[in-house]
Amino acid sequence: MELDDFKLAYQTHFEQVPDKSGADLDGMLQQRSHTAIERIMRNLLWEVGASLVILVVLSLIMATWSSTIFRWVGAGLVLISIIQVVLFTGQYRQLKARLNQATGSVHHHLQEMVAIISRFVRIYYRYCMSSIPLGALLGGYIGATADTSDPAFAALPEKPTMVFMVLSLVLAVAAVIGTYFMLKWYIHRLYGRYLNELNQCLIDLGEVSS
Repeated sequence: MELDDFKLAYQTHFEQVPDKSGADLDGMLQQRSHTAIERIMRNLLWEVGASLVILVVLSLIMATWSSTIFRWVGAGLVLISIIQVVLFTGQYRQLKARLNQATGSVHHHLQEMVAIISRFVRIYYRYCMSSIPLGALLGGYIGATADTSDPAFAALPEKPTMVFMVLSLVLAVAAVIGTYFMLKWYIHRLYGRYLNELNQCLIDLGEVSS
């Protein structure tokens, strides 16, 4: 149920029926926030699973392909995947433990959950955004200094023309810009929209309390 649908349901079931108490709305908001948190936790597990798959696939390719460049790049990605698995698993366990140890008022508990998730989303966003220029610089350095006889360069022409160089630069810039917007959309899709729902629940709970 989207937020607009929830508000419509609230107006229909509470504003038009005078004997309903604020506790009823409080319970609905609690259920809605619980659902949003569970979806965030589910997406954390999906990312952990995806990182494990990437780790296995890269390890297999590194073991069979003789490209020195790819092995170095693959080793870096494997390290990042391991770190992500550890950190995301820890974040999942923290949310699960806090969700199962709800104490105090619904509003106070939800505030704590929102603080935990907000910190995670903020750090994850900064990490992704900082990895874009770092990856671009690393790619440029590898391309400029690597041995051109490496199998990773097998598809490239031996003597690249000016047109090829310009097109390569345009594609590289487009890839960086596209990655920026893709990561923004990706983080919002998996976590940001549910965090917005939780913040809206906090606002609605505050209105009920007042």
